Amino acid sequence: MNINLIKFLSKLKNASLSKQEVISIDYNKLCLDVVKLLYKEGFIQSFSIKKISFGSNTQFKIFITLRYFNNKPIFKNLKIVSTPSRLNYLNIKDLSKISNKKIILILSTNRGLLTSLECKKHKIGGKLLFTL
Repeated sequence: MNINLIKFLSKLKNASLSKQEVISIDYNKLCLDVVKLLYKEGFIQSFSIKKISFGSNTQFKIFITLRYFNNKPIFKNLKIVSTPSRLNYLNIKDLSKISNKKIILILSTNRGLLTSLECKKHKIGGKLLFTL
């Protein structure tokens, strides 16, 4: 698991708990893939990528608008499962044993980032990144 992704997820959870509306993170391909998945699943309202220039220094930032449900944070239960020193993998047999519909697992597979329901549909496993 990438340290930039861990920083992003921690920032996302902390911003959600402190009721911020918009956060910005440095552009990263893996973080962008996670943001796209969270947007597709309805956990964030919107996101945009903007180019920021400081003289000759140019960098890209991802701006994320957070979503709240009944004025409560959605990312309150976010837990990072895999770390750089401890990677957790789940195969299709392990995924089929998980029947709790309230917990959403995000996995990194050979088809990209998928939720546990999509992994069950495609009958593939992968590296467990985090849970919601």
